[in-house]
Amino acid sequence: MTKLNKRNEKGFTLVELLIVIAIIGVLAGAILIVINPAQLLAKSRDSQRLQDLDSLNKAITLAIAEQEITITTTTGNSGTGTRSVTGGGWVGFTLFTGKTAGLGKYIPTLPVDPTNTGNYVYSYAADATSGSYELNAVLESTDNQAKMGTDGGSSATKWEVGTNLELIDPTP
Repeated sequence: MTKLNKRNEKGFTLVELLIVIAIIGVLAGAILIVINPAQLLAKSRDSQRLQDLDSLNKAITLAIAEQEITITTTTGNSGTGTRSVTGGGWVGFTLFTGKTAGLGKYIPTLPVDPTNTGNYVYSYAADATSGSYELNAVLESTDNQAKMGTDGGSSATKWEVGTNLELIDPTP
């Protein structure tokens, strides 16, 4: 009889296994709530938006400084325009005489928003009279909402960069 009792004591009971599985399930659920994968994805897309607009802003600034392009009065957005860097894309400009690269000397193609649908498109406006331009993006992460209101632009619902942050209508 003692051999039988020892054999039964070696393993876990079904109740013990169910309790351990339930505890692991509760902990996994709590971790998912804390991590919030949807919010992490939104932050990742916002990071890409900020990087894209920064790179494009630098490319436009360099192209103007090196007299590759000149600003023309135009508007566009990544949702409807092409990615051409020679002035025919959603960022419009005119090439200086004898120049052919446009922004292609600084970036391979014009960026598009990671989702590029609805409000989530990059927008561009330029004014030839003042030679100024503005680039916009809507940030989706709740952690980045305050950034849009403190970027110095005219809209609290868009991230704005450029030389004149009042060119694009501030409505969403």
